[in-house]
Amino acid sequence: MMISERLEADLKIAMKAGERTRVETIRNARAALQSAQLEAAKQRFDAAARAIEAEHAHDPAAREAALAAIDAQGRVSLTAEEQEAVLTKEVKRRYEAAEIYRKAGRMELAAVEEAELAILQAYLPRMLSVEELRPEVAALIAELGLSGPAAMGKLMPTLIERFKGRADGRALSQVARELLANG
Repeated sequence: MMISERLEADLKIAMKAGERTRVETIRNARAALQSAQLEAAKQRFDAAARAIEAEHAHDPAAREAALAAIDAQGRVSLTAEEQEAVLTKEVKRRYEAAEIYRKAGRMELAAVEEAELAILQAYLPRMLSVEELRPEVAALIAELGLSGPAAMGKLMPTLIERFKGRADGRALSQVARELLANG
């Protein structure tokens, strides 16, 4: 089941149960997905318009007819990976907001952000912990033949690509620093 479908089903359940925080969080997540979907549709429309402009550059009548034929209202469905990326961005936004609130001594606002973060994380695949990452990162460091803190620049892009959607960037960076400093 796609994330958007799960959100829709869970919204109905949360509304019936009267869970205000959950309802609001799910609505915000659905709005973020819809915004990403509209942006994807806009990009597709713009790409089609550029192609038509290039193809019919010397025939204004044909260009206008082709541009008029583009479906401006075309809906673009986000893939599961794109939906995960949108929710990951929402989780990150809430994590950072909670961190800022904690530093400012606003614990009640940090708690609200953390509650929303926990709700959203339920829709994403489980992230690997630092303990789970350590052996895999160590194996990659050995495979690439890297050592010393100066190798961070070479290691991080590979780590981010390999663990995309499975590990947080902060955790990856922390483990990589530890292993490169000790190795």
